[in-house]
Amino acid sequence: MFLHLGGNQIISINEIVIVENLEKMTFTSLQEWLQQRKKTGREIVDIGEGKPKSAVYTDQKIILSPISAYTLKKRSEQIPN
Repeated sequence: MFLHLGGNQIISINEIVIVENLEKMTFTSLQEWLQQRKKTGREIVDIGEGKPKSAVYTDQKIILSPISAYTLKKRSEQIPN
C-alpha cells in the first residue's frame, strides 16, 4: 500500500524506515539538522514549500514533508494490512 506525503508525493509503506518529527525545530536547528543528514549520503528531497513538518527516511533518501509526523502516522494506520 501507499502513503501520501504531500506535494503530490506517494511512497510505498514498505520503503519507509522511520518518520521524524521536525515541527518544533527552529530555523537554525533545522539548518544544522540538514547539514548533518547530507553527510549520510542519502538524497534529500523537499516536497513542500516553507519549513518541513516531518522527515520520511527510506534506504536511499530523506523526504521532507509538509505533513506532520502525527498525521502521517494516522494515515498509515488507516491502510489495510
